[in-house]
Amino acid sequence: MNIPKTSFGVNLFSGCYIETRPNHGNAPTHIYGIIDTLSLGNESGTVVVGHAVTDWIKVTKQTSIDRLKHEFLIGKTADIEIKGSSFGNSKGDVSFKIIDENGDSITVIDKYDININAFQLATTKIRGKIRHQVVAQKSSGLC
Repeated sequence: MNIPKTSFGVNLFSGCYIETRPNHGNAPTHIYGIIDTLSLGNESGTVVVGHAVTDWIKVTKQTSIDRLKHEFLIGKTADIEIKGSSFGNSKGDVSFKIIDENGDSITVIDKYDININAFQLATTKIRGKIRHQVVAQKSSGLC
């Protein structure tokens, strides 16, 4: 639970999966996970409960493509937000940042009006370490 516009929040459990599917040649698909449990403050949470799934997000900026590489993501702290009220299919804003050891953020993705299938009153947010889950079979090259 997170109270909007305050720094008060209690999080029992938040989880997130990030799947990257490169569109060049036969690059593998990677799945990463972020889990945050029993945290206080405003690092992770939503208003009561939230669930959101985005459509595939096309990434075209070279800096973002570089930041989505396995070597850049693994073990880093991520801060991910999906903003927008939704009870089903709608549009929302997606923010994905990496936080370095000094507390500075590096924007990986900051996209607006992305198709989402969600159940959330406002924003679903998670902050935690990125862990590599699996490398899927080689991509067919279609995106």
